[in-house]
Amino acid sequence: MPARLTRIDGQHLRFALRAGIARVLAATGLLNRINVYPVPDGDTGTNLSMTLSAVDHALAGLASRSAGEVLAVAADAAVDGARGNSGAIMAEFRQGLADGVGERRRINAADLAHAFASADRYARGALDQPQEGTILTAITAVSASFSHQVRTRVRDLRAILPAAAAVTRQAVATTRETLPAMRKAGVEDAGARGFLLLIEGVVDAALERPEAATAATGETVFAAEAAPPEAEHDAGGRRYCTECIVSGSSIDRRRLRDELAELGNSLVLAGSRNKVKIHIHADEPAAVFALAARHGAVTGQKADDMTLQAAARRATTRHAVVVTDTGADLPEALFEEFDIHTVPLRIHFDDRTYLDKVGLTPAEFLREIATGGHHPKTSQPAPGDLRRVYDFLASHYEHVIVVSLLGRVSGTLQASRMAARRSSDPARITVIDSQSVSVGQGLVALYAAECARAGLPVAGILAAVERAIAATRLYGAVATLDYATRGGRLPRLAIWLAKFLPVLPVLRIGGGVGVAGVFRRGTSPVAALLRQATRALEPGVRYRFAVAHAGCPEEATALAAALAAAVPDAAGIHVSELGPAASAHGGPGTLGVAVQAYVDPATLVPAPDGRSGD
Repeated sequence: MPARLTRIDGQHLRFALRAGIARVLAATGLLNRINVYPVPDGDTGTNLSMTLSAVDHALAGLASRSAGEVLAVAADAAVDGARGNSGAIMAEFRQGLADGVGERRRINAADLAHAFASADRYARGALDQPQEGTILTAITAVSASFSHQVRTRVRDLRAILPAAAAVTRQAVATTRETLPAMRKAGVEDAGARGFLLLIEGVVDAALERPEAATAATGETVFAAEAAPPEAEHDAGGRRYCTECIVSGSSIDRRRLRDELAELGNSLVLAGSRNKVKIHIHADEPAAVFALAARHGAVTGQKADDMTLQAAARRATTRHAVVVTDTGADLPEALFEEFDIHTVPLRIHFDDRTYLDKVGLTPAEFLREIATGGHHPKTSQPAPGDLRRVYDFLASHYEHVIVVSLLGRVSGTLQASRMAARRSSDPARITVIDSQSVSVGQGLVALYAAECARAGLPVAGILAAVERAIAATRLYGAVATLDYATRGGRLPRLAIWLAKFLPVLPVLRIGGGVGVAGVFRRGTSPVAALLRQATRALEPGVRYRFAVAHAGCPEEATALAAALAAAVPDAAGIHVSELGPAASAHGGPGTLGVAVQAYVDPATLVPAPDGRSGD
C-alpha cells in the first residue's frame, strides 16, 4: 500500500495545481455551454480558463519549494488574469488560500483546513450578494470537509483529499436544483463544475493517480449536458460585464464596494489592500473606471457586451461569426442586428487610458480634446482581450472571422494574428486585413456578417469578403492637419499642399493613405467628398455608402442627402459618428465616406447543383 502522505511542499503543490488547471482548460467549451447563471452569456469556461491560464503561466517557471510562496504567486497571477464573475471569485479564493497558508514551506491537513476556511470567507466576502447554488456552494463544501476530517483526527492526505473531492462532487450536483435558472435548464452551475474539475485534477495529481495524466474526463462528464435548454438573458438590466484592476496603498475595499454597488450588480472584489480586481455588471463602464481611479491607478480595463454574448449563445446559425475592433464605424444598431462582436482599441491621454467607444464615447472624446492639454494616442487591444473573445466565440461557432483595422496604420492586425495563433483552436480563426478604417472597415465587417447570415460556407465567406475589400473605397477630409500630422500617418504630398496652397486634402484610404483631391480651406468638404465617392461608379453595379463624422452632424447629413440624390438606387446609406480612435488622428470636423460595390450575399449561396444562387 502507498505510504501515508501527511505534508505537501511547494513543488508538490505546484504540480498538483497545474494538473487541476489543465483539467479545467480541457472543459472550456463545455463549461461555456452550460453557463446560465448569473447571466446566460456562455462565457464561464472562457473566463475560468483565462484566469487559470494566467496562474499556470506564473507557476510554470517557479522553482520555489515553499507552499506559501507558490500560493502567493498563484493568487497574484489570478488577480491580474481574473475574467468574469467566476474568475474574480476564483482569484479571491486563491487570495484566501495564500493568506491562510502564510509563509509555511510545507502544509499538512490542519493547514489545509485553515487555508480553505480562509478561502471560503474570502470568496463569500468578495460578493455584495453571495448566492447558494453557485461556485460558493462548492467552495464551502470542500472547506467543511477538510475541517470535519481534521476534527475527527484524520491526518493522512491520501484519505482526506478523495473524501473532500467526493463531498464537493455532491455539492455541485445540488446546484442543479438550487436556483431557478439551473433547474429550468437542467444543468449544474458552470462555475461550481469548473471548481470541481480543478479540485479533482489537484487531488489526482497530489496522490499521483493515473487520472492526473489526462484531462479527458471533462469531455465525458459533460456529454449529456452539451446543449441545455435555452435560458433568457437577464443581467438585471445591465449591459456590460465591466472589469479593471486598481493598484494603490491601503485601498479601502469596503468603501470601494459601497460606491461601486450604486453603479450595477454582480459585484465581485478580489485581491489585497494594494491591488484589487473589480468585476461588475454595469451600463456605464466609464463611470466604473472613473470611480475606481479615485482609489488608485487603474489598469486592465475590460467591458464585454453581454447582450451580444447572449446572442452568440442563442444563435441558430453556428457556422461562422464576425469580430472586428472599434476602429470600425457603423451605426450601433447594425452591429447588434448582425451580431458583429467588437474588441475595444485603447485611447491614451497622458497617464489616463480609456476603452474606445465603451469607456469613452465619441462625444466625450471631443470634449476631452477640446479642454485637455495632451494630444491623445491610440493603441491596439490587449492580446489577452483579443484571445478571450476568440476563445469564447470559438466555443459557440465553427469559425471566427476577424476583420481587422488596416495593418499599415496600426499594430491591431499583428496583435489579432498573434492572439489567433495563441488561441485554443487557431485553425478555426481567420484574421483578415480590411485594408481600411472607420466606415470602410465597418462596411467590410458588415458584409462578412451578411454572408455568414446568408449561409455561405466559410470558404465562400472569405472569398466574398476579399472581393468586398477590393470593392470598398474610403475618402476623408479634415478641418485641420494638426491631428493627422501628430499621428504621423499623413502623406508628404498632403502636408506640402496644405503648406503652400490655401487648400486641404481629400484623403484616400485603401491599403494605405494617399491624396485623392483637394478642397478650399475654410469651406465645407461635402462637395469634394461627393465627387470622389461617385466619380467611378459603374453602370449596372449597385453601391452602398457609409458616412462618418467627428462633431459635424449637419455636414454628415448633407453628404448623405447628396449621395441619395446622386445614387437613388443605393443599397444603403449609413451615417454614424467617427469613433475616438479615428478622431484621434483626424480631429474635430473630420468627415468621411465609404463606398462599396454591393453584391447580395443571397446570390452567392451555392445551389443544390453546385452553382451560385444567381
